[in-house]
Amino acid sequence: MITRRVKVCLGIMLLCLFIAHTGTVHAEHKKADLQRLLDQASPGETVILKSGTYDGPLLINKPLHLKAEDGAEVILLNSTAQPALTIEADQVTVTGLRIVDVSVKEEPSILLKGNQAMLDRLHIQTGAAGIMVRDANDGKIMRTTIEWAADGVRMADKGNGIDLYNSHRMHLQDNAIYDVHDGIYMENSDAALVTGNRFERSRYGVHCMYTKGTVIQNNTGNLNITGAMIMNVQQVTMEGNTFAKQSENVNSQGIFLYNASGSVITDNRVEGNRVGLYVEQSADNRLDRNEVSSNFIGLQLINAASNTVEGNLFLGNVVDAQARGSESNDLSGNYWDSFSGIDTDGDGRSDIAYTINPFFQGLTQKRPPFQLFFQSPGMVFLEGLYQTERDKWATDRSPLMAPPKDSLSEDRKQAGSGTGVAGIILLAGTGSLFYGMRRRKT
Repeated sequence: MITRRVKVCLGIMLLCLFIAHTGTVHAEHKKADLQRLLDQASPGETVILKSGTYDGPLLINKPLHLKAEDGAEVILLNSTAQPALTIEADQVTVTGLRIVDVSVKEEPSILLKGNQAMLDRLHIQTGAAGIMVRDANDGKIMRTTIEWAADGVRMADKGNGIDLYNSHRMHLQDNAIYDVHDGIYMENSDAALVTGNRFERSRYGVHCMYTKGTVIQNNTGNLNITGAMIMNVQQVTMEGNTFAKQSENVNSQGIFLYNASGSVITDNRVEGNRVGLYVEQSADNRLDRNEVSSNFIGLQLINAASNTVEGNLFLGNVVDAQARGSESNDLSGNYWDSFSGIDTDGDGRSDIAYTINPFFQGLTQKRPPFQLFFQSPGMVFLEGLYQTERDKWATDRSPLMAPPKDSLSEDRKQAGSGTGVAGIILLAGTGSLFYGMRRRKT
């Protein structure tokens, strides 16, 4: 006869065993069979990995949290043709792992197929696509570094850093992506938030295809072929991004809109690119308050219609703007530093319109080799003579006479003040030198 006290004790023991089984699992040895450990874990458990190297490939097919122990260096090493890590379940979190998967192959280093996943603080060295997301929604990829690690591969043959297809409402934040094909590629994937990422030395930093409602904000792209390629999209917002030094290729642009509609491009900085803002076959977009500086061409409009271009700053570009077949856009209140206007009423806007001469664009469309004469004295002279159908030229009807005082970016202001201080020091040094020479002569 089992007493009541014995029954209570047995119940407590069973409860303790249940809690221990459904809580946290520690991988004690770096040579442990990690796949077996994941298979044995119960849904919802946290598997903590100690420092060491673990063999891939891995498959997670249940909700789990796989993480490195605090302060541990955990390496997932994969030398197979399969993904180093495949996630098929919903609500999976992977944190703090270094994934070394440098074989050149078709499969990605991480294949994500589950909803509501979290990939955080990973470091991926890849010879394929870094993270490929397929038919998975509402996930987050954050604070992750992805870098190409295979030698002798052309850029055209590399994989993308993060590759989304038919995956909606993804949150991609504070990632750093280097030397891949496209940094972040999104196709048929709506309402993604792409914020705080860095892209370098790739084809396109961020690339949208057939997306709607994508938000791209506060990202930085340097030394890519194109900073942002926005193609066949609707209602994309690009805000607060910086794209610099996309200039080493004949097709380089800071921001490229192609067949885009209903999108807003605002408060971005594009500097030192071949073309700062390139808009082709795009309509009903708004480009405002962008700082476009030190590019070969600031703004290029090609067969673009019904776009609003307002309040932008064009500073130090070789050519502020070029246009062809783009007469129906609304340009107003931009500052073009190569333009000298007249302000008779003192409202800060020129009474003379700024017109974009289409001569060079029309000529090079028919005779592409003539691009070699870009800004040559003869071409500038011919452009000045060309006045055909002037009423159809893209025109800023009321350009600003001076840039707004609060429009320049902080680092540009600091650079300007630094230049001023350096000039004062140089002037003082020169004066001292002349004074010393004068004293020696006397």
